[in-house]
Amino acid sequence: MTALHEPEHSLQPNYKNMQRNLIKTIGAAFAVLLIASGTTQAGPGPQVFVPVKSRAEAESLPAKTKIAVTCPSCGAVSVSAVDKEKSHLHSFHCPSCKHSFDVESVGSGKASAGKLVCKDAATGKKMALQMCAEMHR
Repeated sequence: MTALHEPEHSLQPNYKNMQRNLIKTIGAAFAVLLIASGTTQAGPGPQVFVPVKSRAEAESLPAKTKIAVTCPSCGAVSVSAVDKEKSHLHSFHCPSCKHSFDVESVGSGKASAGKLVCKDAATGKKMALQMCAEMHR
């Protein structure tokens, strides 16, 4: 009977294969890190805006607070900051459709007191004004 002998070189560690496997593993780990880091956000994170429900709430917004106003004519949302003169309480000009509106408050009942509306400067038509202010944490 002849004994089965493995060649001597197979008992030696194969450094070239180990090196290739190590490079492949490091490359795969690096690719996973790149993909995972691509989904993270840089900067302050998402901005949250809450509805401004009355003229009193709109008047109480401090200067430099970001507000988002939805145009009652075309639906475009424009973001601006409250200025010292509180001009957002007087008029609104849509940068998208170029409509201009005067801002008014309406209602004397508890449910509608101080609600903000826009009055189209050209037609006089009144429409609900949707305004939101940035929530500060």
